[in-house]
Amino acid sequence: MKPSLSILLPVYNAARYLPAALASLRAQTFTDYELIAVDDGSADRSLAILARAADADPRIRVISRPNTGIVGALNDGLEAARAPVVARMDADDIAIPDRLARQFAFLRLTPEFVCLGTAVHFMDARSALLKPCPRSADHDAIERALLLGDGGQLIHPSIMFRRDAVLQIGGYRLAAQWIEDLDLYLRLARVGRLTNLPAALLHYRIHEQSVNFTRNTGRHERKLRILAEAHAARGLPFDPAAIPPPAYKSAFSPDDLCDYAITSLGYGRRGRPWHYTWRALRAAPRARRPWRTLSYLLKHRLGLIRT
Repeated sequence: MKPSLSILLPVYNAARYLPAALASLRAQTFTDYELIAVDDGSADRSLAILARAADADPRIRVISRPNTGIVGALNDGLEAARAPVVARMDADDIAIPDRLARQFAFLRLTPEFVCLGTAVHFMDARSALLKPCPRSADHDAIERALLLGDGGQLIHPSIMFRRDAVLQIGGYRLAAQWIEDLDLYLRLARVGRLTNLPAALLHYRIHEQSVNFTRNTGRHERKLRILAEAHAARGLPFDPAAIPPPAYKSAFSPDDLCDYAITSLGYGRRGRPWHYTWRALRAAPRARRPWRTLSYLLKHRLGLIRT
């Protein structure tokens, strides 16, 4: 009997985080799913972890293949999926227990929507929560931002989509490697509506070994080509000069660290405000903001400021 939902999980050298991701899926209140884990030529223990998980849970199917990158892994998993609805998940993230149930119920009741994301909480390499990340629910606002190059309008590992809609537009495209989410959403927005649930149903890991820090070569040029195509398909003019190249980073900036120090206060013991404050001070000891952040944390500790 076919499952109601397929979960698509690409895996590449994720042994450090994979057990927690798998545990969060086992803990889901929605259980009528298959998990398609695509090992993309991992050189660590990822495949062994997946094999043990599959032995223990018949819902898990493992595809092992040479490394091609995220697009090839996603398309292989999409081809293997048997359910009409597909949820994305990354091997280093953690799903809240009712994530699948809430997204599946929404899509079942709203056939005009083809793709559904959620708000998320950012977390770090040690799973400390850093910052809430709300997302817009308005399709038109989402599409406008996508046309400006903001693929983060839907957090890719949080999405759930209709498989036939993604197949209709040709799946993921190799020409969009490392910005495959932006490309997918722009094409999906032409065949249906996009939205986000306001609840934060995923803990989304951000760390300095992730793709956003390590896979930036040629990304801006690919983005401009994809945006030009998306504008042309809608009969809209496109000026590439209006999309300046971002300042790609190989590590968190001192401003990032100060930001996480303050926002992680809201998570109590689950955050690491002091850790990020000290990192900011070491990175920029003569800058004012790290010292202001330290002052803020001291006042918070003394009860002079409340989050």
